Amino acid sequence: MRSELERASSDLVYSSESDRPFDFFSVPYPGRNSAPLPADFLRLIGAPSNTPIAVRSLHEFFNRHTATSDPYDTGAQRIRPRYENLVSLLERRLRDVKVYRVGKTEIACYAVGLDDHGNLVGLKTVAIET
Repeated sequence: MRSELERASSDLVYSSESDRPFDFFSVPYPGRNSAPLPADFLRLIGAPSNTPIAVRSLHEFFNRHTATSDPYDTGAQRIRPRYENLVSLLERRLRDVKVYRVGKTEIACYAVGLDDHGNLVGLKTVAIET
């Protein structure tokens, strides 16, 4: 899974006030049938319990790269299928995929789901929102 995600996200960035790359993310999460609740996710990543956290759908998170990219920006249109393929890969290979946005201003974004080996797996990036 790691190599597939790294290959699919290679040279892609998440655009916010800063463009940041995607990094592979995985933590053990055995015996679970659904993604963690926000408070449980904070514990899994070692964040304080009072850290701001929001949960988004995968499509809502990638919308800026798949649905609302500038039709006159040839570069954005050229790489749009790669973002669509990345979303498809996450949906096909993982169960209960969600995006956890952790923090304020410099927001750690985790697009993760459950794999077949008891892990919470996906990609992490950072969004800057002032």
